[in-house]
Amino acid sequence: MKIKTKLTINFTLLVAGILAVSSISVYLFSLRYRQYDFYLRLRHKALNTATLLLNIKDISPGLLKIIDETTISTLRDVKVWVLDESKNILYSNTDSASTAKILPAFSYMRWTDSNFRTKDDKVYLCIVYNYNKHKYYVLTTAEDYYGMAELKNLRFILIIVFAISMLLTVLAAILNTRQSLQPIKELIRQVDEIKASNLHSRLSIANNKDEIAELAKTFNKMLERLEKAFETERMFVSNASHELRTPITSIKGQIEVTLIKNRSAEEYQKVLQSILDDVNNMSTIINGFLELAEANTEPARIKFEKVRLDELIFSVQDDLLRQGKGYNVYVEFEKFPDEEDSITVKGNPRLLKIMISNIIDNACKFSPNRKVTVKIDYNEQTVDLKFIDEGIGIPKEEIKYIFEPLYRTKNSQGQAGSGIGLSIVNRIALLHQANIDVKSEINKGTIFHISIPRKLSQETTVGETANS
Repeated sequence: MKIKTKLTINFTLLVAGILAVSSISVYLFSLRYRQYDFYLRLRHKALNTATLLLNIKDISPGLLKIIDETTISTLRDVKVWVLDESKNILYSNTDSASTAKILPAFSYMRWTDSNFRTKDDKVYLCIVYNYNKHKYYVLTTAEDYYGMAELKNLRFILIIVFAISMLLTVLAAILNTRQSLQPIKELIRQVDEIKASNLHSRLSIANNKDEIAELAKTFNKMLERLEKAFETERMFVSNASHELRTPITSIKGQIEVTLIKNRSAEEYQKVLQSILDDVNNMSTIINGFLELAEANTEPARIKFEKVRLDELIFSVQDDLLRQGKGYNVYVEFEKFPDEEDSITVKGNPRLLKIMISNIIDNACKFSPNRKVTVKIDYNEQTVDLKFIDEGIGIPKEEIKYIFEPLYRTKNSQGQAGSGIGLSIVNRIALLHQANIDVKSEINKGTIFHISIPRKLSQETTVGETANS
């Protein structure tokens, strides 16, 4: 069932329920009021008759009967009997046959106090009337013809009003639902037009205050993330294909050339060494892909613990020394920590080590002197790391792109590398809610400033850049 139909039905049923309860309430209150009003008028009529009979000595039953019949009253076909304490009839405004037929109906009533009962649309009233220390019983009965006619007319009016109201309600529900869902239909039309080829399109937002506008804004944000993800994937696949194709083509070409004729042992050794270099390059690229995939893990699946950053930096320093790359890593403290927790953060030691290693490797690799200085500072909220090199630098217009997977700056094309390292750094920084600030000058060097919070907030923002 469509939402439009469901809303129309729900709205109609709701209004129908309210109208039904209101109409029934009006009818029941009118019925109750009619019964009470008729009881008071009938009681008043009976007491007037008893008062005239007992207070006026010279009045005869016949005269009183004439007075009853000629008195203008809203009551119709009222029958009254006045009985003494022994229940002998002193007065009756009807004949003996009617009396003998009607009086048995009063046998079920209490004779100790005034009370009434209703039977076959007639009201039977018994009044205990005390006069001059004598007890009398005033019995009366009548049918509320006028009241019942009014109730019947009211019931007819309520039914007609209910039917007309329901018709108007259905029409109003259809028009209101159609108007309310029109913005959603427009959103559906716009969403249906968005394909993989036009992810740059955005939903138009006419009203910036209602929930539909919020939905459109949320969807536009999702489109931005999807567009970025598609673009990143496209660039990643393109650059990865290019990066892997180069060593594979080189290996294939060297093997084909070598197999053309017999070579000396030295030539074979030289070719194998060249192939080994290409394989190592491929291994570096593939390992970078694996590290990038690990860095893309959801924050909830990563184990965080207390990590001393100076120990990680010294560990990276030792690893690079063992690799024999000729890197010179110097570690300095802006101010010496008073206690261990001063330079301790909440993080994943393996990922943080990968991040630090990639930055140091990147700084040394693009520096002629293979030197990088790591400065450690801290405050109450963060631990700050600065990686300072004297390398070739990064063009200012390209700094915003350096964290994209497989992106390489123009002035680094002649250097070995895959362009994956800084993407991994950025992702790990995001997972640890760290900010990265990059300052660089061509042929003077680059400063990577990473500010890592000592405590993580409950929500970790992913999918954007950590570059501040």
